[in-house]
Amino acid sequence: MEESLIVNQLQSEIEQLKKAVAELTKERGDLRHLLYTVSDALLMINRECRITYVNRALCEIVGCRYEEIVGSHFNDPRWSFKSVDGDSVAQESVFQAVFQKEQPLVDQVCRMDFPGGEEKNFLVSATIHHDDRGNLAGIASVIRDCTELNRVKAENLEIKAVYERMAQYADEAIFRIDADTGRMMYINDAAQNILGYALADYPQVMARVIPPQQLKAWKSALAGRNAAKEVLRNAALSCTAGDGRTVIMEFTVIPVRRDQGGVAFFECIGRDVTVRRFMEAELAKAQKLESIGLLAGGVAHDFNNIMTAVFGSLALAKMEVPEDSPAYARLTAAEEQCLKAKTLTRKLLTYSRGGSPQRKTASLAGVIREAVNFSLSGKNIACRFCLPDDLWSAQIDEGQMHQVVHSLVSNACEAMPHGGTIEVGAENTELAQDQIVPLAAGAYIKWYVRDYGVGISGEHMKRIFDPYFTTKPMSSVKGMGLGLAICYSIVKSHDGIITAESTPGEGTVFTVYIPASCGERDAPRPAASPEAQGVPKAKILLIDDEQILLDVTGSMLKHIGYDVVTAQSHGEAMAYYRQAGEAGRPFSLIIMDLTMRGDDGGEIAIRRWKDSHPEARAVISSGYMNDPVIEEYWKYGFVGAMVKPYSLVELKSSLEKILAGGDNEQR
Repeated sequence: MEESLIVNQLQSEIEQLKKAVAELTKERGDLRHLLYTVSDALLMINRECRITYVNRALCEIVGCRYEEIVGSHFNDPRWSFKSVDGDSVAQESVFQAVFQKEQPLVDQVCRMDFPGGEEKNFLVSATIHHDDRGNLAGIASVIRDCTELNRVKAENLEIKAVYERMAQYADEAIFRIDADTGRMMYINDAAQNILGYALADYPQVMARVIPPQQLKAWKSALAGRNAAKEVLRNAALSCTAGDGRTVIMEFTVIPVRRDQGGVAFFECIGRDVTVRRFMEAELAKAQKLESIGLLAGGVAHDFNNIMTAVFGSLALAKMEVPEDSPAYARLTAAEEQCLKAKTLTRKLLTYSRGGSPQRKTASLAGVIREAVNFSLSGKNIACRFCLPDDLWSAQIDEGQMHQVVHSLVSNACEAMPHGGTIEVGAENTELAQDQIVPLAAGAYIKWYVRDYGVGISGEHMKRIFDPYFTTKPMSSVKGMGLGLAICYSIVKSHDGIITAESTPGEGTVFTVYIPASCGERDAPRPAASPEAQGVPKAKILLIDDEQILLDVTGSMLKHIGYDVVTAQSHGEAMAYYRQAGEAGRPFSLIIMDLTMRGDDGGEIAIRRWKDSHPEARAVISSGYMNDPVIEEYWKYGFVGAMVKPYSLVELKSSLEKILAGGDNEQR
């Protein structure tokens, strides 16, 4: 009975053992299968330093079969993982140190050499297990191939380094800004160079560069956009630099978004467009001035032709009226108003092309001092001069530069109606390239006129050089708004620049830069031919396409005592000239208009006259005072030039000088 119970009990235990063994066998198989499919390499080494287990991943790494690896020594060069310490590689397997020190490894960087010279990097972690007596029983290790990971990390580091170099050495300013707090997180070297602020300065100066309201506007503009490629471009902003300058920046604003889509940061690329904007404004101003100048020149020319007839008629009428007659006084008053109109048209013509300056080497200091003293004569304004003795000379038109100084000083006086002192100074200066746009590098004379008067508002400062812009009462020539426009035109024609700075209530300073002289002097003008010397009266051929001008000017010439023949075309005039020569009573002088409707202009006409009649002596006449043919008539074959309108006295004086062989230049 007892034996039967024992047998039954043994059979039950055997069944349980079988069941447990089966379960263990199954679990072992599952575990082997699981370990076999793990992507990290697994390795087990016993106390005899023999490999007892590897999974498929390790076989694939070393390129050997399971049977070749299991049972071999861990130091076999085919699977010897050597520790990397910095740039050096240990000579023994990393597991040698584990056995010796009996200390585990965690993510030790190791290298293994492969046939053909290939090297790969691995992260090796190892744990130690002991037997019941506490002795080292073996090592279990997890090995991860990090060659690709290291390559990706290296590439990322290189890309990061590339972008860091590009950011640091870029010409554009780069900013990174926290969109919520407005804190400046990063700036590159260009940002510091352009604006003059270091990153540490931005908590105090952020509002001077990118104000909070601007950040809010950017955030609002980008709030509804989710695509990372959507950015704000050409966002212009006026920034105040560290030295107080206004720098116009043009930003490309890139939003860096959170996972939820909101803007976390602004990454901004800023370009300094101050010079470009200035050049665009100067170009627009030049184009506007050129257009108005063409109109002004054309109007002035036509007006001068009309005024010639009026001026001449008044002069002739005065001769027919007794001097004690009321009509004589009225005619004289009208003549005086014609002189004012003549002054105005001359200003218009000067503005239209800057007067085509006739330059010669001159002392700018002398011109400035003379013009200032003339302008302040009789005024309650004193002047403090700051003119050095060694001031360079310049190639200038003295008359035009005198006009610029006079206009600036007159403005200064008007800004100080209760009197005071203005300051006029000059200095020699060398400008580098792009130091003052648009001036080229070189030697310049910088001169200025400073007043301490009412100043000019910022709104008006933008327009002070515009023609016909004025804050003065409009009355005759004064208040017409031409003074500064003419100054701008004259200075520009001298290859210089004029600028203005003003503080309302404190005063204004106008600064002019004129290129210093390089030593050239104007070529001497040829004297008139000796044949013309000493001719008191003469027979004159007058050519003009306006009948009224032929009548009035012809009458003026006859009144002076000349024998006059008029013609409305060069063909008609040549016929008269040929007939007079054949009759033995040749013309002593031809007066021709510069522009003739339906006929050759003066420059072409004089060549035709010289081809047909080389002995012909001609004077050019025009309402354009700044045409090259008028200003340098001798270069084109003329013996003189007269600018309309001219009075009877001026006409008489000019012709006497020309016929006597003198050099005439009526302006």
